[in-house]
Formats: sequence, C-alpha cells, structure tokens
Amino acid sequence: MKLSIITINRNNAAGLRNTMESVFSQSYHDFEYIVVDGASTDGSVDVIKEFAERAIADKQSPAAFTWLSESDTGIYNAMNKGCKMAKGEFTLMLNSADTLVDAFVIEKMLPELQTVDMIQGNIIVENGNGKYRNKSYAQSNISFFDVLDMQFLHQAIFIRRDILKQYGYYDESYKLSSDSYFFITALGFGNATYKYVNIDIANFDMNGISGTRNPEMQKIGEDECTRWFKEHVSNRLMEMYRTAPKKIRLYDTLHSHKLVWYITMGLIRMAERLAPSPKNQRIEKI
Repeated sequence: MKLSIITINRNNAAGLRNTMESVFSQSYHDFEYIVVDGASTDGSVDVIKEFAERAIADKQSPAAFTWLSESDTGIYNAMNKGCKMAKGEFTLMLNSADTLVDAFVIEKMLPELQTVDMIQGNIIVENGNGKYRNKSYAQSNISFFDVLDMQFLHQAIFIRRDILKQYGYYDESYKLSSDSYFFITALGFGNATYKYVNIDIANFDMNGISGTRNPEMQKIGEDECTRWFKEHVSNRLMEMYRTAPKKIRLYDTLHSHKLVWYITMGLIRMAERLAPSPKNQRIEKI
C-alpha cells in the first residue's frame, strides 16, 4: 500500500469528525487510515466507532481503517504510535480538526509519491485577515539554512515510512517542536531527499496547538529550540552559522531583537503585497 494517513486526537470530537469526513470522502480509496485517540472523554470515541461502522458498510471508504484509544504521554507519543502502526510506504500526519482541502487530494498526490523521501505540498490557512495559501519553501532546492528556518508544514508533507524509522521517529521528550527537529535531522544533517509540489493538501486549524501563540507556548518553544541546538549542534557548526553569508547574519541579528524583527517583517510583507515576486512566493492571499 502506498499511503497511510494518520490522525491523532484528544477531546476534540467536532474537529475529529471534520477530519475523518474529509478522509472518508476521498475519490481514491486504496490507502490506509489510522486514528490514534488519547483516551478522550468527550464523545470522540463514539465518532470513531461511527466511522468504523461506515468503513465496514461503505465500499468507498479507505481500504484499511484502524484505530485505538488509550492514554499517551503527549502529541509525539501519539504520532509515533500511528507511524509504527502504519503499513503504507508513505505517511501523512493529518491531525484532528485539520482537513484535506477537497475529495481529490490523494488522487492528485499519489503520482508524486515516487523516488524522494519527503514531498511537500501547500496548506490553506484562514484567519481574521482572510484566506491564505502557505507554500512552505515553494521550491524543491532547499539549503541547509532553509532547513534551519523550520518552515515545514506537517499537515502537507508526505514522508517515506522507512525514513521515519531510520531517523528514530519523533523525539517524545519535546512537547511542541519534535517534528521540526526531525526534519532538521533528516534533511539538514542526514541525506533524506525533498521535493515541493504546488498542490493544496490541507486546511490548517488555527485553534490547534501549532496555531496557538500564547506566551506560555511561546516560552516552551523557545526553550526547546535552545535545548535542541545545545544538544545537537557542534560548536564548529554554530561558528559556521555565525560567520555565514551576510544575509544569514542579518536575519540572525534582526531575529534577536523582537521589536526590530516585527517591524522588519511588517515592511517585508507590505513590500510583497505592493510588488509580489512571481517566483517562489511562499504565502499567497486567496
């Protein structure tokens, strides 16, 4: 089987229903679907059982549907459970409340799941300012410094299952950023291959943990970033980063001063709106 889609959920029955409906509505059905629930108490298990009955009765459902509901130690523990259960050659993490953009996503993506290890598509994000298409890097040729920028979109990246196993799955000691550090390890320090395709994959739920930017979450993310670099990046590599080309040094300097960084990014976004670059434009308003 070519593809396994994995959804993790905890106490988000309404969001889970939307996610599962988008998966069960796909025009192509020869894929595996796995739902890992964290012992929810809000009716999520009833939603899963409803779709399980539908999978038995409906020949248009995913070819294979598996689920479990049990306590876990966090989102990456749940993600790893799903990855280890998967039998597909590639995996896609589509978490509770995120949805596939239409019924033809899998049909369009399957021809792309060939020789590379990771295939990145687009996500659609909607907020108070409108609807946007996020293209991540918007190109297949990414550098080491691009990888360190951690702009990967796990709701729209198809990963070869052997690569997950080779690089040790997701480090469960992190609460928020383990998927980003997996990408750095596999693509930045390892030899995993990457390709971008301009195909819309998922609608991203801004109310999830990745979309929540409260001070507590931000502090956890910053602490995890500091810890990861301290544990995994050598002094020589950090020295190379500090003495990197002028563009990289400027980015690093600006980012270390939050007010300057926010003003700079605001000016950049304004310039992009006034004179958008037709090539490699990462975020488009729809």
